[in-house]
Amino acid sequence: MKLSCLPEIAALLAANGQSFVEQWSPLPVQVIGDYYVLSRNRFNRWMRVLDDLDRGCVPADAELRYSSLGRLPGMRIVAEQVLVNEILTRVWSLLLVAQDRFRGENDTEALAANVFLGHQAVRRRAMDVFRSDDVLGLEHVLRIEHIRREAEMWSDILCAPLMKRYELWSYAHDAEQSREFYRQRVDRNALSPGSDAWGAMLSSMRESFSEVDGVGVLVHDDDRRLVGLMLGSFGGGSMLSSKSGVATAKERGR
Repeated sequence: MKLSCLPEIAALLAANGQSFVEQWSPLPVQVIGDYYVLSRNRFNRWMRVLDDLDRGCVPADAELRYSSLGRLPGMRIVAEQVLVNEILTRVWSLLLVAQDRFRGENDTEALAANVFLGHQAVRRRAMDVFRSDDVLGLEHVLRIEHIRREAEMWSDILCAPLMKRYELWSYAHDAEQSREFYRQRVDRNALSPGSDAWGAMLSSMRESFSEVDGVGVLVHDDDRRLVGLMLGSFGGGSMLSSKSGVATAKERGR
């Protein structure tokens, strides 16, 4: 799976978000538990890598160590992984919290918020290490900052409808900007799969992340398993029809 597929998958989840929120059956306890364990494992792995990079050591992570011997430095690799995965984590966290709000329950909100805050901690750590790295070339610095800005913007665009419906603006990077995205796009049905606006939005998103598939930028096994868990939670995947683009996303991810 390519790293650039993750924002597109996040868009598909967001576009079908209301259907997920209103599902009759709650998510199985096993699914919630697997989500927490996989997210915790990923958090620990990223933190270990960032500690290694901060000390100027070769990362202990075997895949990252091998990749960093190629064209891209380890700091850029892990920064792109964290920033791009954050889009998917933010969308999924919002879906879990919105589902609780819709049901008037509190089954998953605490766990979802815990994972979400953990990812924010990793993101802050990654940006601190990145900005203190005095050996990264200008090209890599500019690229990481570009990915950060794009990830923040697209997260707020994708999440705006659910944040509006359930008053969850605290999950926005920039609540006021996200409200503005909502006002601009709500009448254009930008998150209606199959519409012209949807196609244009996906094309723009793909362009934003077209360069993250360079040599060495990996989608870890934890990420692949998390994607499978998320897609499988949409009524066995039936809600995500080929019309909405999930078939294309899967093909692109091979």
